[in-house]
Amino acid sequence: MKGTTMQRTTKFWRIAIGALATASMLGCGAASESRLEAEGEARTSVDLSWAAPNPDAPGPGDLAPALAIEETLNGPPDADADWAALKGKATVLEFWATWCAPCVQVIPHLNELADDLPTDDIRFVSLTDEAEEVVAPFLESTPISGLVGLDLDRSVFRDYGVLAIPTTFLVDREGVIQAVTRAHDVAKEDLLDLIAGRRPDVPEIEDIDGMLELKALDELAARADSDHLVVKGSRGERMLFAPTEKAEYAMSRSPDEVRMVAADPALILRVAYGVRPGRFVMETELPDQKYDVAVMTGGRPELVEPMFRQIVSAGLGIEAVWEERVVDAYVVVQKGEPKLKPLPDSARYGYSVSSDSLGATDLDGLADQVARLLERPTLNETGITGRYEILLKFDAPEPEAIFQAMEDVLGLTVVEEKRPIKMLVVEERAAAESG
Repeated sequence: MKGTTMQRTTKFWRIAIGALATASMLGCGAASESRLEAEGEARTSVDLSWAAPNPDAPGPGDLAPALAIEETLNGPPDADADWAALKGKATVLEFWATWCAPCVQVIPHLNELADDLPTDDIRFVSLTDEAEEVVAPFLESTPISGLVGLDLDRSVFRDYGVLAIPTTFLVDREGVIQAVTRAHDVAKEDLLDLIAGRRPDVPEIEDIDGMLELKALDELAARADSDHLVVKGSRGERMLFAPTEKAEYAMSRSPDEVRMVAADPALILRVAYGVRPGRFVMETELPDQKYDVAVMTGGRPELVEPMFRQIVSAGLGIEAVWEERVVDAYVVVQKGEPKLKPLPDSARYGYSVSSDSLGATDLDGLADQVARLLERPTLNETGITGRYEILLKFDAPEPEAIFQAMEDVLGLTVVEEKRPIKMLVVEERAAAESG
């Protein structure tokens, strides 16, 4: 996907939502959390009822909701994370998870803040919905200063309206929320203000509902000569595809809606079509532009997938079809005894990738992260199932360095072969229609 810098103007397309009637017959089966079906099939449905926005979610100036936490770790035996125990102290309340790369990346910064401020004045509480058998081993290799709370039923996530992580709540000594922000934007001076009863001057996390509200759709619908694509149906359906200058990416997903803010075209295509990493064939250049995308089906989950793909195709001016192509691929195999550290069956799937490391909890996920870094299909043919603690570090995101780390740390080998693989072929809409 590198080198795609062509600017394309997206004009207003008129789409008949009634035409989605036949597309709505597409079925969806059950899927394990955070995984895509193999070999180019679309993302299947999962239970996302917990992800419905909380209309009563608190914000700055509101009293912090109760902390109904099932279990706490990483503190003294009598430690507690309810507001009665925290009364009189300012609190940094961090929502996170072990599988969330941005969450893990900000831990050293939070630790530095916690270690540099008096515990009599401020408490750090990190909340995850993961089980102890997942979190405890993680803390052995990545310590967290402060209290770690396990919100196993996600009740605190719901009460605080947290749909995306990491999210940080700054709560003053009186239990009043003074800011909802990202931890990387919080400095020591901000927390000193919080302790002193002053509102910290930190950037607020913008509510994704406010970013893509229906009023904005109604206003944009009248701009037929703009670059904004807006479609409204008679049964409450709404679709939006619009260029944006927003800087921070966000995504919200529920059974009958998808909303993306400040997403680049490649990411939008991956979400819309469930594309596994490295499985694009780009026969046109994508715009060098970020977009806001919204698909609201009016309460009909079966329409999410066809509507999403339709608005993306029209908005980007492309056609995307699955085709089997013989392509160069990397294949992960075992040629000796693998060196894998098992995780408990209750461990959640989690993945991270950067220019000098990648992490995964299963070998299919490892293959996907390699494909993401190297932009080439990568297959797991080890025959090994289950969940494992996988963390690789390397000097550069180059095949030799990554494959050497896989051999040294995991005892796995990677070979290069040509394979027939289902690829998402993306071409310009005009060329596709004329051909």
